[in-house]
Amino acid sequence: MHPCLRVYEILQLIFRCVEDRSTLCALARTCRTFNEPATALIWETLTAMEPILGQLSSARIVRISRTIGTIDTCRVRRLHVSFIPVLREDYRNDHIPEGFDFLASPPDPSFLFPNLRALSFEAPDDISSNKHKNAVIQFFHLLLRPHLSALRLKIPHLLSTRLDISAIPTLCPNIRILNIKGLRHYSDGVSTQDLDQLSRIVSKLHHLEAVKSYVTSWEMLSGLAQMKGLRRLSVSLPHILGLRPECPSGEIFPQLRTLNVIAASVASCTDFLRWTSLDKVTEIYINCSDILPDNDPSQNLVEMTSLISLQCKHLEILWISSSSSRDDEIPTAWPRPLLENYQAFHQLRAIALKTPISLTLADSDLEGMVKAWPHLEAFHLFHQVMLDPPVQLTLRGVTALLYHCPKLKHFTLTFDATHVPAPLSYSTLVRNTAVGYMGVCASPVSESRDVAAYLSTIMPYLTVIGVVGASYRSAWLWICTQHQHKPAIRVDMSPTKLYHLLTAGTERGGDPVKGCSREWFWTSPRDWDRAREVIKGRLLRN
Repeated sequence: MHPCLRVYEILQLIFRCVEDRSTLCALARTCRTFNEPATALIWETLTAMEPILGQLSSARIVRISRTIGTIDTCRVRRLHVSFIPVLREDYRNDHIPEGFDFLASPPDPSFLFPNLRALSFEAPDDISSNKHKNAVIQFFHLLLRPHLSALRLKIPHLLSTRLDISAIPTLCPNIRILNIKGLRHYSDGVSTQDLDQLSRIVSKLHHLEAVKSYVTSWEMLSGLAQMKGLRRLSVSLPHILGLRPECPSGEIFPQLRTLNVIAASVASCTDFLRWTSLDKVTEIYINCSDILPDNDPSQNLVEMTSLISLQCKHLEILWISSSSSRDDEIPTAWPRPLLENYQAFHQLRAIALKTPISLTLADSDLEGMVKAWPHLEAFHLFHQVMLDPPVQLTLRGVTALLYHCPKLKHFTLTFDATHVPAPLSYSTLVRNTAVGYMGVCASPVSESRDVAAYLSTIMPYLTVIGVVGASYRSAWLWICTQHQHKPAIRVDMSPTKLYHLLTAGTERGGDPVKGCSREWFWTSPRDWDRAREVIKGRLLRN
C-alpha cells in the first residue's frame, strides 16, 4: 500500500467522493487502515434510529450506554429522526421503535449525539399513546444543542401545541439553516398562534443563511428581510397575504441570492414582489396558480415577469410554473413580454416557463431573443394543456438556438421536425456537443433519414428525447434508432422532473434552497443493515 493511503485525512478526502453507502461498508471491511475513516463516514449521517437501538437490549442498556456514546453517536454529524414507516408492515407501536423510550430519557443525556450539527425531526400525525408523545417531545428537546447549525422540523399541529419550539433560539442560537413544515396554516390573512410564534422564533435567529417555511405572514417576511446573512429563501404564500405593510427601513434582503416562492395565487406572489427588493438575487423559482375567475392568466404572467425583470438585475436562473383551474377557454396568443423582458440579462443560464397559454414562437422570434443569452444551459417552454395550436417553430429555429447558445445542455420546445431546413447563413457548421436532453412535447416529425442525420449532426451526443402524448411517439422512436447516439425516449419528463434535473444535488434532489444537500442525506434501510454489520465486525475485532 502506498504510504499516502495510510494517512487518515487523505483517506477521508478520498472516501468522501463515494456516493454509495454500501461501498463505504465494503471499504470498512477491507483492512484496518480503511476501517476507521470509512466507519466514521458511514455514521456521519444517521437516517434512522434503528442502528443505535439495534445494539441495545433491556439487560445491557445501562451498562453500555456510555460505550454507545463513544463508538456510535459521537460520530454522527447529521441525524434524521422520522417516525413515519416506509413499509405498511412497519405500522406498529405508534410507529415508535422498540427501545426508543430509553433514548428519550437516558441516564446521562450528554452522551447522546454530542457532535450533532444538523437535525431533521419528523413526527407522526397520530400518536395515540401519551407515553410515546412524551418520549418524542423529550427526545426532541434533548437534541437541541448550542452547536446545532441546521434544523429541519416537521410536526403536526396537535403535537406542536405541546412541543415548545419557542425555546429553539435559546437552545440553538447558531442555527444557519431552518426548514419548518407541519404547523397549522392560516387563511384570509388572519394569523394564528402558531404563525405568530414562528415569526418570533425566526426573528431571534440572527445567523440564518437559508430558510424554508411552509407558512408565511408579512410579519415573518419583514423579519427575514432585515437579516443581513440570509442568502436562500423558500416560502409558501396563501391565496391572500392580507394588507401589505410598509417596506422595512434599511436594506431589504441585502444578501439574498436564491428565492423560491410557492404561491396559491398569482396575486399573492405579485404582492410580495412589489413589496420586496431583490437586487442581488441570481436565482428565482416560482410555482403559482391562478384560480380567481376574474383574472386574465396572460396579463398576470406579464405583470409578474415585468416585476421580476425590474427587481433582479443579476438574474441567472428563472423558473416559473403557472397553472390555471379555469374552465373557460384559455387564450392561445403568446405574450411576447414573457421572454422579451429578459433580453437585457446576458448572464442568464436557465430559463423555464410553464404557462396555461401556448408559447407559440416563430423561428425569427426565437433567434432574435436567444442571441442575448450566450451562457444559456437550460431552455424550457411548456404549456399547461395541449391546445394543438399551429406550430410555427421549425428545426431552423432550433438550430439557431444551438448556435447562439453553445453551452445549452437541455431544452424543451414544440417545433415542426418534418423536414430539414435550408442552410443557415452562419460561417461555421452548427454542432452543439453539450445537449443531452431534448424535450419535443408533441412536435410533429417525419420518419426521414435526412431528419435523423440532421439531428445527429447538430446534436451528436443527444441522450434522451422527451415526448408528450402518443401522436408522434412512434415517429420519434424511429428517429432515435437512426440517430448516431441512439437516444432513449422518455414520456415522464415533466416540468417538475426537469426542475430536479436543473437543481440536482440540492436537498431531496430538487429543493431550490441550494447548499443544504450536505445537511440532509437520505439512504435506504438496507444500507443501515450493512452499516450494522460493519460496526458489529469492528466491535468483535476490538
